[in-house]
Amino acid sequence: MRYRFYKWFWSAIDLLFPPKCAGCNVPGTRWCQDCHEKVSRILPPYCDICGQHLTISGICVHCKENPPRICGVRSWAWFKGPVRSALHRLKYQRDIALGDVFTDSLIEVFDDSGWQVDLITPVPLGVARQKERGYNQASLLARPIALKMKMPYLPVALIRTRETLSQIELSRKQRQENVAGAFQARSADVLGKRVLVVDDVATSGSTLDSCADALFLAGAAKVFGLTLARAEFT
Repeated sequence: MRYRFYKWFWSAIDLLFPPKCAGCNVPGTRWCQDCHEKVSRILPPYCDICGQHLTISGICVHCKENPPRICGVRSWAWFKGPVRSALHRLKYQRDIALGDVFTDSLIEVFDDSGWQVDLITPVPLGVARQKERGYNQASLLARPIALKMKMPYLPVALIRTRETLSQIELSRKQRQENVAGAFQARSADVLGKRVLVVDDVATSGSTLDSCADALFLAGAAKVFGLTLARAEFT
């Protein structure tokens, strides 16, 4: 019922303010079928842990050499084409209704993973960035997933304890250092729980792994990561 109301609310907004496709700007829908068919999906085989695409199933070199804290990460599509355009609109152009457009696709990826979780939380923004943007794009993706799956949604289970630099130009090691210790989790929310952390894009996986570290320190039993997109990174 809550998810139906959520869908109804955005449908009503679309009637008042007709949308344009986030991938190609064609009027009439937030995400057109043509753009959906152009999406470059991330399909098996991929690393059993980080979800990075591989030529054969197994564990990638990076995860073998430096085992991550997180139990597993999966992403729906590569960060390019219409998906890249849609995420830029969601993140920087305040098209906040876009979060629900990809709910079914993300739930499909989650279902394929076989993971069992007890609650869902988004990767948090820092206070300054949240204030500047006015919303957290990861929350816009995570909340409708939780509503449709009838799963507890706890947006404050994780908090960002300090501002971090943009990860765009950083190496893998620099990314890890940038987000190390940047998050804190609430034991009251996550103790003994299996947690799904949702974000918009995974690149090196450093942010999700830092979130997992905080969650495990707070007593979480397992931590998984789910993102809409993955950017290619070596």
